[in-house]
Amino acid sequence: MRFLTDMARRLRAAAADDVQVRDQVTIDNLRRLRLSALLALPVFLGASGWVLKGWLTGGAMAPWQWAVGLTHLSGLGLAIVMGALSHQVLRRAPTGREARALVVLAALLTLLLGVALTVFFQWVTPKATPLVVTSIGVALVFYLRPLVSGVLFAGTAVLCFAALPLTQSDPAMLASGRVSALVIPLTALVFSVMAGRKNTVNILLSRSLAQANATLATKQVELERLASYDGLTGLCNRSEFMRRADHELLRAIRHQYSTAFLLLDLDHFKRVNDHYGHPTGDAVLRHVAYLLSSGVRVSDVVGRLGGEEFIVLLPHTDQEAALQCAEKLRLRVQSHPLETAAGPLPITVSMGAVEVPPRSRADVAAAYAAIDRALYRAKSAGRNRVEVGTLDEDCSLTEPARLVA
Repeated sequence: MRFLTDMARRLRAAAADDVQVRDQVTIDNLRRLRLSALLALPVFLGASGWVLKGWLTGGAMAPWQWAVGLTHLSGLGLAIVMGALSHQVLRRAPTGREARALVVLAALLTLLLGVALTVFFQWVTPKATPLVVTSIGVALVFYLRPLVSGVLFAGTAVLCFAALPLTQSDPAMLASGRVSALVIPLTALVFSVMAGRKNTVNILLSRSLAQANATLATKQVELERLASYDGLTGLCNRSEFMRRADHELLRAIRHQYSTAFLLLDLDHFKRVNDHYGHPTGDAVLRHVAYLLSSGVRVSDVVGRLGGEEFIVLLPHTDQEAALQCAEKLRLRVQSHPLETAAGPLPITVSMGAVEVPPRSRADVAAAYAAIDRALYRAKSAGRNRVEVGTLDEDCSLTEPARLVA
């Protein structure tokens, strides 16, 4: 009883798997049908050529020759019709009920063709080669559900078993032929079930692998984002900003244009954390990050170096334009306090600005040192202001420099 219960469970699981892959299997079957029909054309054409020749020349032909020849002609017509229909269905609706019915019809007619040729050949030979070819061909070409395969191959066995006496009168040959009529379709049934199950498993595994790869790619993108951007503000983190700044300075030297940097620090930020709490402090950082990133050009880069310190890269910007941008950002922050439950929370920033002319060949470390000194002066002079920094004389760029935290 336990064996039967387990077998029933396995069969239900297999049936559920078949439903999941039904559309994909139908498309595969139609493609295989179209290809098989194309390959069968020269075979049937060659096999039926001698019948056409005999009919056209009026030569004497035995009944079995007429029967076999006309069957091959029927196979030729079947290949043409099925090939054309499968091509049309693939172009229009390859996953509907009609598409599945076309596949089953093609398998049925192919098996009937094999039975007819086997029966007609009994007039001259007891071999069942046509039945072998068509049965194994259907089993391997079409991925059929077990129930459909069972009906088709069982019907083929019964039909061939019953039709053999029509052309085979020798008792020994008839007995041998009937054994073949039963064994061949049932063997093909086993092949069909195994091939169909293997194909179903392969499709499910391919889908699972594709889903896993998509998930992995998504996670990789997320990891790259986390490695390059600040998790709190969404701005470039220190390493990503410095990488972009390195490349921009090299490009500025190559194309001979000025680049500017702004370094800003939130005034009295420690008081915000102490008085309002760190959640409010985080909200302030996010608010300032939004004000900065939405207040610069698309080509500009805004980064958070850590704590309450932000930095801005301004390509194609000289000192005058950098000062204008810095003052605009300072006023933007000052005029947009953070709305809290306790009321508006005013925010101000101190800022340092520096121009990096292309002739200076300064690296990022030199630019940072200059704006850091300017920022210190801004804080010393009372905060909420902008100071201009100057580059050192010996700040020539030898190779891209990385800022150390």
